[in-house]
Amino acid sequence: MNERHQSSGYVTDSGYADTFFRELSPVWLNYVARVNGVPPRNLDEFAYLELGCGFGSSAIVNAGALPHGEFHACDINPAHIEGGRRQASALGVENIRFHQGSFDSLLARDLPRFDFIALHGVYSWVGEDARLAIRRVIERTSKPGGLVYVSYNSLPGWSIEAPLRKLFVELSASSTGASAERAEHARGAMERLRVAQLRYFKTNPAAAAAVESYARRSGNYLAHEFLNQTWEPFYAIDVADEMGGVGLSYLGSATLVDNHPALVMDAAAAEAVAALPTERQRRLAADFAVNQRFRRDVFVRGRGARDESDAARHLQSAIIGIVASPDRISTKVRVPRGEITFQADFVDELQSLVRGGSMALGDMVAALGGRGRNEREIARNLLFLVAAGTLTPFANARRFEAPRAHPRAANERVERVLNDVVRHRVSRAIPCEALGNGVEIRPIDALAVTEWLDGTPDVETLRTRLLAAVRRTGIDLVHNGTESESAAEADQAMVVARNAVEQLVPSFMRLGLIV
Repeated sequence: MNERHQSSGYVTDSGYADTFFRELSPVWLNYVARVNGVPPRNLDEFAYLELGCGFGSSAIVNAGALPHGEFHACDINPAHIEGGRRQASALGVENIRFHQGSFDSLLARDLPRFDFIALHGVYSWVGEDARLAIRRVIERTSKPGGLVYVSYNSLPGWSIEAPLRKLFVELSASSTGASAERAEHARGAMERLRVAQLRYFKTNPAAAAAVESYARRSGNYLAHEFLNQTWEPFYAIDVADEMGGVGLSYLGSATLVDNHPALVMDAAAAEAVAALPTERQRRLAADFAVNQRFRRDVFVRGRGARDESDAARHLQSAIIGIVASPDRISTKVRVPRGEITFQADFVDELQSLVRGGSMALGDMVAALGGRGRNEREIARNLLFLVAAGTLTPFANARRFEAPRAHPRAANERVERVLNDVVRHRVSRAIPCEALGNGVEIRPIDALAVTEWLDGTPDVETLRTRLLAAVRRTGIDLVHNGTESESAAEADQAMVVARNAVEQLVPSFMRLGLIV
């Protein structure tokens, strides 16, 4: 690997994929705290740090969605920091500061104490010295009771696929150019080996499927995934030990379903795990039961004795709601363990309730109670629906507005994001204060919403305008990178138009992004 393009072994000659991660939101992390019996952080005034922020998309969106917070974002790559500053300026997000430099360099800077510290896609991809620096930053700058998010490639889930990293690195060595170009070369060579059905791929179908999935990833992403000098998956108990050394206790997971063992393990596995004599053994065995490749662990700085009444109060005050159409709430949802079924009358009443807005969990339970219903079961059902992704954490309770005939963007920032998505033909997230998080939108959908907000009177006219706009902008209508027959394009344009008018615009109005 070219040392001129490395800093502590980390790829810097190719930019990281410009991606938004909703799990990094303070609102999302506070929800994890509530579900696991820990007091949430005060969002009226707080400080937040993202380590290894890339282009800063998540930090920028969160800062725009939570204007009372003080956000800081650090990355070693100057191009990332420069790009983040440009993006924040373009969106008018002023409550964020960017820091270019190593993690160690932060220790010499004048920083506040942080309520939230997040690092996504960093811990498995830097060396031991950098991980030690990360822990020093956390130890010196996190507040008591502060929440820390750490994601990493995990074992035993990566065990079968891990040899592919060695193969990827070796295959990239026969190519020249930047890391992203060498990653593209390695991906092609690896795909040819998969097609040739080497015995490793025959024996390990999951590894063959992984190689197929690489075709959907950019060279930049693959370079940052595989071509750093250091690449190491970890057992969760070992990461917890390292974080424990700087005063952190494992709290739960930002992958919300993982906070509910009943949704990820069957009864036999859960019984076998529970029978083990120590908590450490039980946690390790649970990782074998679930077999995750990637973890999003949340830690808390210090952890006193749990007060059950306070824990219940914090959970009841969690605000939840729905982003998509309430009509999409189904009697059946999929979770890792299988399928959960809810009673039809419960779903009907829940649809009606969330159509009116977001609200505290306790208020939602009370509204759905009555007729002899068990409120504990109602609360459990609602938590399971959040875990499954049907409902979602919100920043505040608010009444949703009914859709209007001729809406417009709520503010200039929403307009800027929509225009940016169309102009650059990349998906982005719109900062949403109702969620305290971002709402992602694809280029074709942003184009449809923009055309609708421009005064398009009906769906048929929107389809016609959308077809013309697609040819003008070059945005892919059919999402497969190939040209289609005109009739197929027209049909797909109608699908996109209907979705914009019947789903996206009403959803954006309920969230206050469109008025």
